[in-house]
Amino acid sequence: MSYQNLYLQESGKIMKLVESDKPNAKLFGVPFDSTSSFRVGSKFAPHEIRVAFNNLEIYSRIFDVNLEKYYIEDLGDVSASCDARVVSKQVSNLWKELITKEVPICMLGGEHSISYGSISALPEDVGIVVFDAHLDLREELNGSDFTHDTFLRRLLEIVDRRRFIHVGSRAACAQEWEYVKEKDLRIIEQDCYKATVLSKNNFFRKYKNIYVSVDMDVFDPAFAPGIGNPEPCGLSPKDFLDFLRNLRGNRIVGFDIVEVCPPYDNGNTSILAAKLILEILSYCHLMKH
Repeated sequence: MSYQNLYLQESGKIMKLVESDKPNAKLFGVPFDSTSSFRVGSKFAPHEIRVAFNNLEIYSRIFDVNLEKYYIEDLGDVSASCDARVVSKQVSNLWKELITKEVPICMLGGEHSISYGSISALPEDVGIVVFDAHLDLREELNGSDFTHDTFLRRLLEIVDRRRFIHVGSRAACAQEWEYVKEKDLRIIEQDCYKATVLSKNNFFRKYKNIYVSVDMDVFDPAFAPGIGNPEPCGLSPKDFLDFLRNLRGNRIVGFDIVEVCPPYDNGNTSILAAKLILEILSYCHLMKH
């Protein structure tokens, strides 16, 4: 079955920047927020991030890459169910097909539970870097064991914990921190974050291929106010860009950007998300050459 038939529907597209039969990146959206525990509205984010991207200057001064020369194929949006497990299966099926292509894949959320689908579909040689203010390690929330607050716990039941590194955490319940200690999870807390130290971590020497999941609440609400579960005292955009600058030698096979909640700001968070797409794809292009 080809990806054109895997639950995708047309959406506002990132323009095809050049005429080419071979894309340099593929992108799709997942407008799903049914398990959001605070502010709902992240289902509107894929469209808003596309609008923001189409209005940015898409030359990366950091990496000296001009994305106007390259073809970003926008596949549209997953026609999302209201059931988180069904959506995760849809995402997983789609990702398993796309991951065989030798181009980076970008998934736009939606809430963070959709990352269960993409991460569970990754090959075993791919390390997973999660940027998130929250640990998302609860056993259950409001009677459900599969939500954006529990997705990482569910993943750790099926994926080797050594494949994960979690960055920017500063908000979790006591039971989650106990679980971190019990499982000896690799956590780089907000107060310990330094991009240069992070990039020299043994994790990045072991896993040359990585997947990056960016929950936008990892950033301080001063930079990203339009999110579902804001937490003060977060990273700055510069912190994340420094991480990319120092991440020489690793191939980003795919990434997601989740938890943008457009109704709660004037578009700034979608613009920041679009900027992250620009810089991550520019890094990916640089690593191919």
